[in-house]
Amino acid sequence: MLAARTLAEGHTYISLVVAVERPPGAPPGPTEPHTTRTDREHAWTLSYGAGASLIQVEVPYLSEDMARRAGSPFGLGVSQLVDAGQWAQVAGVYARRAFDRDFSLADGVGTAQERRIVELDWEFAAAAQGELVKFLPDGADEVPPQAFWTELGIRAHAEHPELFTREKVLDDYEFYRGTLEDFRHLHGISE
Repeated sequence: MLAARTLAEGHTYISLVVAVERPPGAPPGPTEPHTTRTDREHAWTLSYGAGASLIQVEVPYLSEDMARRAGSPFGLGVSQLVDAGQWAQVAGVYARRAFDRDFSLADGVGTAQERRIVELDWEFAAAAQGELVKFLPDGADEVPPQAFWTELGIRAHAEHPELFTREKVLDDYEFYRGTLEDFRHLHGISE
């Protein structure tokens, strides 16, 4: 069974697999597919689908706990489940959602829940981009080719290699983190 470092990484992986497997022209499915979570002796098991299309990911309790204590929503260390190209896409999706929703709050109107959703989108954009940063070796000018192993990740790298230079990866990471800080300064930190 595949293993994720955290529940967030497990759900992200399942969402990516479901998005890639959707047939062309099919109506869009949920952004985050419904999964079931089963408690086991030392880990949770996330499951989606059934039969031959069943996707299962194990998330060790200890790994989740350590990541939470460190403030790393997707986990400690470099992902073995989600590749660099996928992390770039995940970060971009969260940033676009945050940006679009943030505009609706620009006039100062919005509920606490709406503000919290934007804040979470910026948090996850920064965290997903932080996962991409982990794929950059010290001193390397770009994310290496072996950091792309999924069809989606390889395609993202081939179509947009400029997204995987050290400068761009770090610039986007700082932008997402800075925007999150600015948002919190303007709207306050959600509880």
